[in-house]
Amino acid sequence: MPITIKMPITLKSYLNIQFDKPDMYLVSILNDKYVPWEFCMRMLMEVFHKNLEDAQAIAHEIVTNGEGFCGGYMLEIAETKAEFVETQAKKEGFTLTCLVEEV
Repeated sequence: MPITIKMPITLKSYLNIQFDKPDMYLVSILNDKYVPWEFCMRMLMEVFHKNLEDAQAIAHEIVTNGEGFCGGYMLEIAETKAEFVETQAKKEGFTLTCLVEEV
């Protein structure tokens, strides 16, 4: 009968790779006092994927306080979402703008 010797095995990582967390950017919609509630709701739900309750709360902030926080994203995503909303607003005759700022 063969003899089996069990030895502890230590696996050592030879690659010490560290990944930096990507910088996050906040996207806010700024109200120009002419943007209708419906447009804000549509953008919040379609572009920022907010549910009805969250979209209503954010739209209320946009309409009453002039600014509503929509979410935090990596730079490229934040810029893309902001650009889409501004382009859509311009197509529909509104001067709404988005603010993208680093956290």
